[in-house]
Amino acid sequence: MDVRNARAVTVVRATVLVASLLAAGASQAQERERDEISRFTLTPYGGYTFGGTFENEEDSLAVEVDDAAHFGLIFNLRESANTQWEIFYSRQQSEADTSEVSPTQPVTDIDVQYLHIGGTYVADGARARPFLAAGIGGTRFDPDPLAFDSENFFSFSVGAGWQVQPTDRLGLRLEGRLLGTILSSDSQLFCATGPEENVCAIASEGDMYWQFQTSLGVVFRF
Repeated sequence: MDVRNARAVTVVRATVLVASLLAAGASQAQERERDEISRFTLTPYGGYTFGGTFENEEDSLAVEVDDAAHFGLIFNLRESANTQWEIFYSRQQSEADTSEVSPTQPVTDIDVQYLHIGGTYVADGARARPFLAAGIGGTRFDPDPLAFDSENFFSFSVGAGWQVQPTDRLGLRLEGRLLGTILSSDSQLFCATGPEENVCAIASEGDMYWQFQTSLGVVFRF
């Protein structure tokens, strides 16, 4: 290769390199501009919740919560281009098999609610951006008030998914989230009292209550 051709190749390579750097810079600038447009996001969502069993090893009694749909709301406050503060709320309306606890009340309606405060890390991307989320807060088990008492416990959650942002103001959030509730060591759960029976389903010894959610939400940026 003569000197002239070598110089031409060098010029072409330098041009391609500069173009690539400019394109990457433009993409990052667009992401920063888009993030600066909106500081808050609000995501109403729905999905399906799997799992949920209370167990008492001492007498083998158990209360199982049926898999069921859930709905909720997520509020995010942007901290930086990749990080957000997050408030997470979820409610599942389901039924619990309480036949082992109360023969007169074999099935009980139960609401499982979560309220967590945490954060989200969103990776770089033009329109589709993977993210990780985590939070801590509380869980409320609210069964049929005519049959059993409500209970509140500390809980946490970790999630991951994708945020798809086709426009600056509107997007989608696809997520899977694992939720763990820590039952206190002296918990008496799902107690039924009355003239015919006086019994609690669970005498917990620090057990965990696990659920897994799959969700799809609509993201509003403002």
